[in-house]
Amino acid sequence: MAYTHELTITDRIRVAPSLKIGDDSTQENVVEAVVCIAKCTNEAGEVASTDPWVTIDLSELTAGDFVAFDDLTGLPTRAKTQLEAWGEEQKSGLEAQLAARATASKEQAAPWG
Repeated sequence: MAYTHELTITDRIRVAPSLKIGDDSTQENVVEAVVCIAKCTNEAGEVASTDPWVTIDLSELTAGDFVAFDDLTGLPTRAKTQLEAWGEEQKSGLEAQLAARATASKEQAAPWG
């Protein structure tokens, strides 16, 4: 069965007031997580999705690479890359959910009612 996948990186962000990043420097107003929506649709139009807070790995981030919160015009490329990788990791699980639904028991109206 063919599946269509969609990843939405939302503008819902979680910001730490102060956080130590990869080079052990402490930065203020650090974007540490973003709500992402991974959605999978099968040919029948059935949908499986997940929309958690996805944590951004800051272990490689240095003070020299850090962009002050008020100067951000969007998510930094390194964060987008991590979130897109998370989206790729969700695909097989969402496909499995849709495949499992095809053989799962379903509620039906009683024939005598």
